[in-house]
Amino acid sequence: MKDVAWDMNDQTIVRKVSGTPHQDTLPDPSLEKVKQGERMRFDAHINVETMPEGMHLKKVTIFSNVPNGGTWELVSDEGTAVGGRGTAPSPLMYFAAGLGLCMMSHVEMLGKSQDFEITSARLEQRSTWTTTMDLGGVDPADSYGKGEHMQLNLILESPETPERLAEFIGYCRQACMALQ
Repeated sequence: MKDVAWDMNDQTIVRKVSGTPHQDTLPDPSLEKVKQGERMRFDAHINVETMPEGMHLKKVTIFSNVPNGGTWELVSDEGTAVGGRGTAPSPLMYFAAGLGLCMMSHVEMLGKSQDFEITSARLEQRSTWTTTMDLGGVDPADSYGKGEHMQLNLILESPETPERLAEFIGYCRQACMALQ
C-alpha cells in the first residue's frame, strides 16, 4: 500500500496528531474482541473546545477505540452570515460529509469482499436542515432545529447486471451505520 503524503501547515484545518487524548467524563477507549458474525462495537471519541480567537471557531479532537485509527484534530467554523469567519466547514457540513463518506466506505469494502466489479463510484448528496433561530430575534425557548432531508445519489459504473447493482446498493445502504 502506498503512503499518502499529507502537507500540513498552520493553515491546515485537519491534521493527524500523536498520542491519545483524555476524556474526564467518559471511559477510555477499548475494543472488545468479537467472533465472526457478531456485532463489533466501536466508538468515535470527540473533544470539542472553543478557540481563543472566538467567532464560532472550534477545535475538534477525534479518536477511536479501533487500533491504529489515529488521533485527528480539525477546525470548525460558521459562515459569516451567522457571525463566523467562513474559514472551515460548519459542524453540520462535517456531519453531512460523514454520512456520505461512511456510505462510500461500505461501497468500497463490500465491493471488494463480494467481488463486485466497480469501474468508478461517486456519491452526490444534499442535506437539508431548518431552524427557527434568526440571529437574535427568537427567544432561546422557541429556538428549534431539525434535520429535514438527506438525499444520496450513488453513481456507479460497473459491468454488473442491473439486478446485481440494485442488490449491491441495498447491501451498502443496510451496512452504512451513519445512514441508519
